[in-house]
Amino acid sequence: MGKTWLHFAGRGETRMLWALVVAAASGVSMTFQGVFNTVVSRAWGVPGMAVLVNGSGLVVATAVAMLSRSNLDPGRLKAVPPIVLLGGALGVAIVGGVAYAVARVGAALSVSVIVTAQLAAAVLLDHLGAFGLQHIPVSWVRLLGALLAVGGCWLMAHR
Repeated sequence: MGKTWLHFAGRGETRMLWALVVAAASGVSMTFQGVFNTVVSRAWGVPGMAVLVNGSGLVVATAVAMLSRSNLDPGRLKAVPPIVLLGGALGVAIVGGVAYAVARVGAALSVSVIVTAQLAAAVLLDHLGAFGLQHIPVSWVRLLGALLAVGGCWLMAHR
């Protein structure tokens, strides 16, 4: 039987734990971002908010890339499938969609549905080994986890 996130024993597991801590911090950041973007969208509308948010993200990402001395040689992009370059465009849709949902149904229900949809998509992408991901087959345990997330959405919808 494979190790679970509760079983950490060595260096590889320490990396896994660190990745989970970073993922949790990203989740908390995403929740605050959704709320902050909702406030901005009330003043500028969703399209204006998307421009402001993605513009400020461009500035921060450029600074981080320059400070970390990332290799931004455009020639290296030849090695990636063209469809994955749509990540930035998806980011605009995500930012707008989150702000739209949070303004209408609140942060908790919005984030619950977002995370559940992400989980379902991630299970599928893992199962397919899509875009170079490690192939992790769908199992009844993973399906049960996804169904529990759906149940969590249902509970969040009840005020």
